[in-house]
Amino acid sequence: MKLLSKETLLLGGLYGVFDTFFSLFNFEILRDILFIIFLISLFMLCFNKTPQYISFVATTYPKTSYYLSAIGWITYFMIMAILILLISRLFISYPDNFFATFAYGLMYCGAGGAFVSLIFAFIKAQRQ
Repeated sequence: MKLLSKETLLLGGLYGVFDTFFSLFNFEILRDILFIIFLISLFMLCFNKTPQYISFVATTYPKTSYYLSAIGWITYFMIMAILILLISRLFISYPDNFFATFAYGLMYCGAGGAFVSLIFAFIKAQRQ
């Protein structure tokens, strides 16, 4: 199972970068297709199959893949936080403005986490 590997973090980083790019230009259909490709690739990684495009990016662009792997955890953090919120909504009644506040909080945590992760990745890359 390659769910806790560099390939998984690279997949999360690639998805995060492309999803952000597509959302800035309102390409909703492409975002949906990208999410389906992300889920299929994640499913493949569950069975120790690495998709070819991940191997290609990792071998062709090692420096870029290093930084994409550094921010790859943010995608999984966001997905898990949203799933936990949806599951907890079954048991807890939240006020109306909670979801907007939660979304802004996730956005700021993701942006701050990306900034800190990229700083640590840069420092680690300079030491090597």
